[in-house]
Amino acid sequence: MQPQWIKTNHHKANYEAYNYVPGAIASGRFAFISGQLGVEEDGSVSDDAATQITRAFANLEEIIKAIPASPRDVVDITTYHVGLREHFPLVITEKKKFFGDWDPAWTAIGITELGIEGLILEIRAVVLLPSIA
Repeated sequence: MQPQWIKTNHHKANYEAYNYVPGAIASGRFAFISGQLGVEEDGSVSDDAATQITRAFANLEEIIKAIPASPRDVVDITTYHVGLREHFPLVITEKKKFFGDWDPAWTAIGITELGIEGLILEIRAVVLLPSIA
């Protein structure tokens, strides 16, 4: 079975610049969402950590809805942090807003940099497709 690529208009600039695909449905059971960043649709990056973190979760939500699925279908997330300890409380707050009482498996990894200068967070996710759940 060939994977089905998930694309949205929001990610068009990144696809064209980096051949970036925000997600794929594989084997009919799972969708794998590439790292979602706190990048605005025009490609700009805010200097404000809270704004970036909120935008990263909003971008994740856009891909989840395109599947179509919901945050409650997410079974695993991996987050990559520049300045992990500094920004972690903001990420936890936004994660709780995003998932509510749903708690997917979560690994948080501190790193030195991301692919675009100034970014502080990347969120990767695995979604169990609703038709299988």
